[in-house]
Amino acid sequence: MLPVHEALDFDLDVMTSGFGFTPWAPDTCPTLEQLMATAASPASTSSDDVSAACGGGTVEEEEERRRQRRKISNRLSAQRSRARKQRRLEELRETSARLRAESRGLAARLHAVARHALAARCQNARLRAEAAALARRLRDARRLLALQRFARRQPYVTTTPLAPPPPPPGGAPGAAAAVLASLMA
Repeated sequence: MLPVHEALDFDLDVMTSGFGFTPWAPDTCPTLEQLMATAASPASTSSDDVSAACGGGTVEEEEERRRQRRKISNRLSAQRSRARKQRRLEELRETSARLRAESRGLAARLHAVARHALAARCQNARLRAEAAALARRLRDARRLLALQRFARRQPYVTTTPLAPPPPPPGGAPGAAAAVLASLMA
């Protein structure tokens, strides 16, 4: 880079003698609106076409065209990005709705299984109580049967008459035999 004092010493006639660029008339170069319209159209022209239409253009004009192209490109990219985000959001909403429905279905199934398990536990408790009652009746019936067998084998050898045994609760003297018969059947 040149120091400032050397740059000031340059002859301005050399700088303006057509070296570098040719100034263009304002009516030969397209306006910014025309460039924007052609850049926004689907069949947009390339930067070479725009430069050819302007006949070269200045550095500032070229930078402005580049800036405008970047703006347009950024806008399109932002639109695509928003569209992708919107699609993703819709997919997530659909997935969320599907998962909520599935969760409700599973909760209903869990509730039904829990009711079934409770009913099975109640039935199991009832059957255990019934089995315990039947086991007590069977034990009592076996004792009674054992006492009857023992009584048949051993005659009473007493000289004094014994008092008759009290009647079993709930009925006549033959009720014990009837209970025993019903248990054995």
